[in-house]
Amino acid sequence: MHPAVVRRLVFPLQERMKGKATHAKLAELERTQWLTPEALRDLQLERLRRHLAWARREVPYYGRLLAEHGIDPARIQSFDDFARVPALTKDILRERLADLQPRTPLRGVQRLSTGGSTGSPVTVLVDRERSAFTDAARLRAHRWFGADMGTREVVLWGSPIELGRQDRVRSLRDWLLNSRLLSAFDLGEAALARYAAVVRAYRPGKLYGYASALALLAGYLERSGGLPREAAPRAVFTTAEPLYEFQRAAITAAFHCPAAVEYGCRDGGLVALECPSGGLHIAAEGMHVEVLPAGPGETSGELVLTNLESYALPIIRYRSGDIGALETAPCPCGRGLPRLARVEGRRTDFLVTPSGKLMHALAVIYLLREVPGLREFQVVQEALDRIRVRLVPQGELSVAARAGIAGRIEKLFEGGARVEVELADSVASASGKHRYVISHIAEARVSALIGAV
Repeated sequence: MHPAVVRRLVFPLQERMKGKATHAKLAELERTQWLTPEALRDLQLERLRRHLAWARREVPYYGRLLAEHGIDPARIQSFDDFARVPALTKDILRERLADLQPRTPLRGVQRLSTGGSTGSPVTVLVDRERSAFTDAARLRAHRWFGADMGTREVVLWGSPIELGRQDRVRSLRDWLLNSRLLSAFDLGEAALARYAAVVRAYRPGKLYGYASALALLAGYLERSGGLPREAAPRAVFTTAEPLYEFQRAAITAAFHCPAAVEYGCRDGGLVALECPSGGLHIAAEGMHVEVLPAGPGETSGELVLTNLESYALPIIRYRSGDIGALETAPCPCGRGLPRLARVEGRRTDFLVTPSGKLMHALAVIYLLREVPGLREFQVVQEALDRIRVRLVPQGELSVAARAGIAGRIEKLFEGGARVEVELADSVASASGKHRYVISHIAEARVSALIGAV
């Protein structure tokens, strides 16, 4: 379908039927992104006060919490004042879900669960306001790369391979929106061949999906004849996982276009999106981000999120479990939106040696990515002295090669850990996402460094 028809007719009609004000929010975001940083901070602080006042009035949990701590939203004059509000945690979400919902029921609320691949699942409630803001912020970022609504799109996402009736309806909707969905549940050789054929024939203007899945598709494209430069999309947008530099390089080389990061979490919401100048801009009109420093003089720490567009379930000073830092320098793109300097991964994306040293996931990723003939890999730290390495080879992987991999990883752990290597058909989680490193003990170590707040 012609992009203009999608942009001016199909998409607005869909949003109207859903009761979402996506276009109105997008128009506002197009304006506010060019405000000065000072004006954006003033706007954000006013919205923080207003949202907190609403939560005190409508949400039983916050009515009691703010009263207990003597916090009056009307008297909040700075972000330091706002930081007096006690943090929201995953445990509180799980244990007090009913108490966190507003007294006045909202229409069109979706009940979602976060993926268990990143820890214990958490149930969240998403209303139309939050959903519309997320869509608007994402559309704004895609426009930065010249990929507006209606641009041909390929989405590589966790989805059923066999489609039921509801999925067929969704597929029809996607077709009307010029979007083609490919399942990240199947990333085998045959599936990748089909996906490569779709990309070459459909010639999308943008791709969107899991970072690891898109990097895998990029690698397959390069090995199977490449993508003609004249078929290059405007951008590849990666989400749901960290985008490592070697993945960015693979995507850029295969698709002949920039790769841009979208960072968020299903429980907290959409947080930041990358611009063509490389700035990871926070969607500050609806998202406030704080950093709990890891220690004195440290700039990195746990990211604490306040979603100003979340009403069905208020997300106020939510400890995300992600580690990152804020950027203080202005972005060359000229937008006044604040930026994240980096997102270093979740607490469980680190490894701990038997001596207590904390290692970033890249330490083992760099080692394994150099092993020839590996299509996928995953490292699971099950205990301080026990590491399980799961490998998906492209062909045969000899016993000697596996022993060599185990030996090199043992050296990373200073010889104090037992490394078990096993072969697998896939290392993707049930959601279709792929985490390179999972540690079942890093959480406690990182918590000790950051400290409880």
